[in-house]
Amino acid sequence: MNSDVFMEYAFIVMVALIGIELFVSYIKGKQYYRLNVLIADVSTGVIFALVGVVILLGALYVYNIIETNYSLKTLGFDFFPLDAPFQFSPEFQINWYALGVWTFAIVFADFIYYWFHRHCHEVNLLWANHVTHHSTQEMNLSVAFRGNGLQRVYEYGYYLIMAFLGMPWQMFLLSHRILKVYQFVVHTRFGGKLGIFEEFMVTPSNHRVHHGTQRKYLDRNHGGIFIIWDRLFGTFEWETEDPIYGLTKPVNSFNPITVNFHVYKDILINVLKSTSLKDAFKVVFGPPGWKPEYLRTPADEFKEPAYKEKYDPKAPTGVMVYVTLQAFVLMAVGLVIWKVAKLDLNDMLTLSILSLVIVFSLFDKDIKK
Repeated sequence: MNSDVFMEYAFIVMVALIGIELFVSYIKGKQYYRLNVLIADVSTGVIFALVGVVILLGALYVYNIIETNYSLKTLGFDFFPLDAPFQFSPEFQINWYALGVWTFAIVFADFIYYWFHRHCHEVNLLWANHVTHHSTQEMNLSVAFRGNGLQRVYEYGYYLIMAFLGMPWQMFLLSHRILKVYQFVVHTRFGGKLGIFEEFMVTPSNHRVHHGTQRKYLDRNHGGIFIIWDRLFGTFEWETEDPIYGLTKPVNSFNPITVNFHVYKDILINVLKSTSLKDAFKVVFGPPGWKPEYLRTPADEFKEPAYKEKYDPKAPTGVMVYVTLQAFVLMAVGLVIWKVAKLDLNDMLTLSILSLVIVFSLFDKDIKK
């Protein structure tokens, strides 16, 4: 299947599921969605998507060079032909080798993702990108859209091993997109434990754990599709109480630039204040939040619960209506122009980011008055 076609259908289903979840939340009296958070999720997601297109083009260029010139294929080992596992015409047939190859590709992509995701929670530079996804204090399907625009620079680097093995870029891309679509559906508070599936699949329950700020939930359950990696490598945790979602040090902002770059800012400040190269190196590549003792303050101490009240500043109704309409108009226009009119991607990227920054900077400013 063409991965672009897959994503077009998947996106329609995602938007529909968000609408259904939002509606069900409302009629059941569950406050799983807040307008300000939803706008922040979508705005951050738009930046993530638009920047991601540029990064993907570069990644596929590098991937193709490696696959063509430096992979196992160049040694005569072509284990991954790009054949369809199923044939429907003139009669239904299964290509068992192709089915095995595609199954391996998806499982291997998830295995790679486990290590990338785990390292994002263990290395401060990688956490600076991944923190954006964890910055919300809610858990719903729209949270899956919240991502840092630069994260895939690092993420795609991990997947270059698939190129060295000789997997065609089409196989890598579709496997990766299947992984991402699966991750979307587990970002929900609806549904309890799913019986036997909890043992080997990532489920809403064990992924809610991943977003929890309680000490026992920190840095657990990193799998994308399969939870077996966490069980094998000692990072699994059951959901035994409702998680308190967000960050151990809440960012308390809906501004997408703040949400994307606040840890980068902290890293830079702490590097400049470090008195040795060793400390500066560890600030960048050590565990998230690490800093030398002489820079630590009481604010750096771990607190549980991480916060007593959710960040939920109230704005005048007029401001909320204006910002909501302006934000969705800008995002809709940006996406339509990008999809239909096919304008230059660099111009589209600049226009979209600047528009969103202006809107949400004003929004963030207004609601703090």
